[in-house]
This record gives sequence, C-alpha cells and structure tokens, in this order.
Amino acid sequence: DKGRVEEFDIGVYNREAYAERTRREFRQLLSNAQVFYCFQPIFSARSGRVVAYEALMRSDLPTLRSPATIMKLAREQGALYEIERITFFHSSRSFLALEESGRIPQERLLFVNSIASQHLTDEEQQEYFRRFSHLLPHLVIEITEEEGLDLNALKAKRNIAGSAGAFALDDYGSGYSNERSLLELSPDYIKIDLSIIRHIDTDANKRQIVSNTVAYAHPRGMKVVAEGLE
Repeated sequence: DKGRVEEFDIGVYNREAYAERTRREFRQLLSNAQVFYCFQPIFSARSGRVVAYEALMRSDLPTLRSPATIMKLAREQGALYEIERITFFHSSRSFLALEESGRIPQERLLFVNSIASQHLTDEEQQEYFRRFSHLLPHLVIEITEEEGLDLNALKAKRNIAGSAGAFALDDYGSGYSNERSLLELSPDYIKIDLSIIRHIDTDANKRQIVSNTVAYAHPRGMKVVAEGLE
C-alpha cells in the first residue's frame, strides 16, 4: 500500500483462505441440506442378527468430510438447530428409501443422532409424523455427547406423537455421557464408548466397567451396545 509496507505470510494467508472456504461450504451445506447418510448395523449378540441401524451423517464437500468439523462449525455459527432438523428429516427419508428398495429389512430400529440441547418445533414434529408415521414406533433418538442434557428438549423429543419415546445414550463413558446423564435420561439403550470397548480383551479394568454397566442396565430393561467393534 502507499506509505505502508508489510510482510506477506503465505502460511497465514492459506489458513485464512481455508477457513473462509470451510465457512462458505458450511453455509452451502445448510442451504442445500448437502449431506448423505450411511447406516451402520447394530447386531444382537444373542441372535447374531441385525436389529437396528444407526444413521451417520456424511458430506462430500471437500473441507467438510469430517462430521466433527460440521458440528464444530454448527456450534460456532449457532446452527445446531439446523443440523438437528436436517438430520431427522433426511436420515429418515434415506432409511425409508432403503426399506422400500428391499436393501434394509422392514421394521428394524432406526437410531437417529440428536443434539441434547435441540429439538424440532411443534410444526416440524407434525410434518415428521405426516411423512414418517410408520417409522416412528421404530425410532430411537440417540443423544450425542456434544453438549449437556437439556431437560426441556428431552421432554419435547420423548413426546413426539407416534413414537415409542425410546432414547439411547451415546458414547457412555466419555464427554458428557456419564452417570448423571444416565440417571436423567433413563435410556432404553446405553452405547458404551469405543475407547472402553477396544482392547477390552487385554484390560481387566475395562471389563469391570462394562460388567458394572450391564449389571445396572439389564435389571432395568436397558440394553447395552458395544461401540467400536468394527
């Protein structure tokens, strides 16, 4: 500039350019609901059969390959609600399409990740019921660990018309998913974090944690899901 000299730093420039591109692609993701869903099977250890599928959000946008990046931007830009809405409607639509094509057996449970502090509006719950009423008895709302539990949001989720009001506590043993969350949520499914499951065969402490969880869950009608078996 006239009357001013500064040193150009290509590293700073590239970081800022990448950050701006990421923010731009995130806005594009929200505007176009530019995500797709993979469905990870959940097996019964008793029968060996697939009993449920968990919807996992993915994106093809170059800077938003990681769901963790998407959630980080959603928190920073106050867009958690938009992610909640997109997840419910688009994962259910994709699951329904797989059912109708015969690629997923009928009447399997659908685990949908839900942000603890967010919930659909009354109008959107009615729209969801209109479009996916036959899925609702098989819907399990999986509370993710990004934030602490919001009791008002939980009440709204539990009272979705037509649903069984089933909850799963995600990543139990890490982050916000602790004993307090277990007591407040009283979930139907406890998903033990993969950090506890992996190498459990060589770690007696991990086996004890899982044993204690099972001893608490089963008398109360809760099922335990082991994450990270892949």
